[in-house]
Amino acid sequence: MNAVLPEWRKSSYSESDNCVELARWSGGNSVRDSKNPARKLEVSRRSVRRLLAFVRA
Repeated sequence: MNAVLPEWRKSSYSESDNCVELARWSGGNSVRDSKNPARKLEVSRRSVRRLLAFVRA
């Protein structure tokens, strides 16, 4: 059985590799710094929705 790796996404406004990336997976979301991809922070979907709403406002 092959494990499915998350697809990391970065903002379309990012013009370099120095950014924050987000991955969605069945249990929630993960956030990482593209300069240090080995370390990640797991966060709830609700937290990501609230953060994105704040950023967009």
